[in-house]
Amino acid sequence: MSGGVDSSVSAALLKQQGFNVEGFYMKNWDTRDERGVCPSEQDWQDVQQVCKKLDIPCTQVDFVKDYWHQVFQDTLDDYAAGLTPNPDVMCNQHIKFGSLLNRIPEDCWLATGHYCRTDGYGRLLRGKEVGKDQSYYLSTVPYTALQRTLFPLGEFTSKEQVKQLAHTFGFDQVATKRESYGICFVGQHRKFADFLAQYIDQPRGQAVDLETGKIIGEHQGLFGYTIGQAAHIHHGPHKWFVAEKDMTTNTLYCVPGSTHPSLFHKACIARHWTWIHTYQPSHQSSSPVNLLAQVRYRQQPQPAQLTQDPDGRYRVTFDQPIRAMAKGQQVVVWEKDWCLGSGVIDEIIPAYSLV
Repeated sequence: MSGGVDSSVSAALLKQQGFNVEGFYMKNWDTRDERGVCPSEQDWQDVQQVCKKLDIPCTQVDFVKDYWHQVFQDTLDDYAAGLTPNPDVMCNQHIKFGSLLNRIPEDCWLATGHYCRTDGYGRLLRGKEVGKDQSYYLSTVPYTALQRTLFPLGEFTSKEQVKQLAHTFGFDQVATKRESYGICFVGQHRKFADFLAQYIDQPRGQAVDLETGKIIGEHQGLFGYTIGQAAHIHHGPHKWFVAEKDMTTNTLYCVPGSTHPSLFHKACIARHWTWIHTYQPSHQSSSPVNLLAQVRYRQQPQPAQLTQDPDGRYRVTFDQPIRAMAKGQQVVVWEKDWCLGSGVIDEIIPAYSLV
């Protein structure tokens, strides 16, 4: 339980269905670290109030060290190397469905407020609420963990339904609570790049027009930029966007306009691939496999073909060019609504040649 509306309603629904429910609140960040801002005390109070109303016990579990070593440090290392990692994917894999699940007796279920589903075969499926489906974030969770997990909100088709239920259960405070986005300790009003700058020591450098090679400004440290985002470089009449990062020369390459051809890619090659299930429908075939893929949570699923390269990495080739793929992002694949697994983007292949 996070102190939010989704996990609160999930707990209420499970108790309503006759389950013996206990709430767990994960503490993943040490609030004594002044460089981070996390509203954990208020969230913990909200969890206790909900559990008191439901008449169920609740426990706070400390995963600060686990999170630092298994998620946060790797996130910093990736940003320092010029990558764009997804700490939420890592947190689900290592903390929620790793450290937390390991503390739960084997004859008990773990339940979460994620908008996704499992079926009678234990397959991870998209949630019915298309705009809130969170199977993307669970694409590295092993099948053995999913077999022990319940997703009470998976069949809901609207977040508003969940909020209305929260009022029905008497959870007015969490029903109207502002929804949290991103990493909690960064805070709602802080720029992520400003937060990273407290941990990553990278100098400023030149911002260069990719087409002409001319210097157009200065970047504030390459870790704070990702492919496709606005570069916030003020030069000439154009709005500049990030096209490439050269860590060797500490150079940020930019292009004018958000639809510049260099921002589009046709394929990516992924490392550290995870297949959720031991049996895959057709991925071992020597010919390309047709499926759906996403490189970002909010991206619409796109038709693509999956093949395995001789070095063991997987290549995802999209039917249509994809804007702003970045190394370090998670590329996730589905067969219809069935989430098969994912990998970390290691290489990106341009859609158009500028030569």
